[in-house]
Amino acid sequence: KGNLENDDWEKLARAAGVLAEADILIDDTSGISVTGMKAKLRRVKNLGLVVIDYLQLMQSDKHSDNRVQEVSDIIYNSLFLESMHNKNIYALISGAENIGASWLALTLAHALNKQKQKVLTIDGIGNYSNILEYISIQNPMYIEEYIKGRKTLNQLVLAYKNQDFNILTGMAGNNYINSLPLGRAQVLTNDIQIVAQNYDHTFIDAGSEISPNNLSFYNIADNIIILCSENNSDMVRTFDLIKSINEAGIQTSYSLIVNKVNSYEDGYKVYEKLSNIIEKNGLKFPSLLGIIRFDTRIRDTIKNKELLLNRYPESEAAIDICEIVEKIKRGIR
Repeated sequence: KGNLENDDWEKLARAAGVLAEADILIDDTSGISVTGMKAKLRRVKNLGLVVIDYLQLMQSDKHSDNRVQEVSDIIYNSLFLESMHNKNIYALISGAENIGASWLALTLAHALNKQKQKVLTIDGIGNYSNILEYISIQNPMYIEEYIKGRKTLNQLVLAYKNQDFNILTGMAGNNYINSLPLGRAQVLTNDIQIVAQNYDHTFIDAGSEISPNNLSFYNIADNIIILCSENNSDMVRTFDLIKSINEAGIQTSYSLIVNKVNSYEDGYKVYEKLSNIIEKNGLKFPSLLGIIRFDTRIRDTIKNKELLLNRYPESEAAIDICEIVEKIKRGIR
């Protein structure tokens, strides 16, 4: 209750003396911008720690009518994370119905792991089609344990097949990311970025929509991979996603994978048609990362919870995945 014993007063006096001698600077400028604060910090010698109280009163250098986006820009683009070196983080989002970003994230990660790369696949949403729909893991642990404060993300990372192929998953149907307060979701994303430093490649399944809470996934990613098919309604959904990316002011580059087409020629037609629509609307259109041909054996791998490159390594879809992975290794443009 704050009661102090006699010897506590002596300790308090000693601590106050130490604090009085400490090199602590206080700036109470209200509404300061990120650029203004950085300019002041550059003039401080031997800077060891900056404490901001409180962040929401700062101003972004990029004006937006959306205050949530402004705060996100302060945190992820301008202030804290710009000095952190992303190690090939990819956010996957699906504009195609019944084509899960989870399956693609796992398959790409597996292909890279077979080439001795250390990979991490993250279920970034916790929706009904998550990582555990496609593989079997004994005694899984879930990101919800981190959210409840019971474990760190590192403690929840699961090894699949080998120690260099790791999984971080949420509970199916929980939709944990959108149930979090915005600030808590941003802290989670910050911690994910720190964990990703331990891997050669990290793939985040970001679901099939852009929301205020999962915006931070796109801001920490080196590249956004959008999944599309030749279905007209899927192309409409994909266009809407690309439009949302542009409207949200996300600076991350993005690329497209066309899935479930009968031939490469059909895939190029889908990309050309989508590119024309995007260009007419004055939006930045994605590069083509790859085309995955329709392969009935994928359904069999999903049914048996086995990865494509293990069960059918010579299949057409497996060959296409491997070609995409070579582009990823060279660096997506």
